[in-house]
Amino acid sequence: MNVPIKSTRGKGAIDFTVPQGANICSRKVARSGHISYEGRPYFISKALAGRYIRLVVLEDRLIVCESIPLYKEYQLTS
Repeated sequence: MNVPIKSTRGKGAIDFTVPQGANICSRKVARSGHISYEGRPYFISKALAGRYIRLVVLEDRLIVCESIPLYKEYQLTS
């Protein structure tokens, strides 16, 4: 089963279907434009420095998707 993912970002928004068996994770792009995945650096783009990107890992491929909505949740203690 493929899972559709819709980008909600501006004019360049695209629909992307995640293939069955794929893993999805995210990385923050460093100032140099690189990310690290499994200990190896990959150059993405300096223009995306400081932003989070979506990574789709499928078999021996690493697919980069620039648009990712970020959701964080923290436990608040008093």
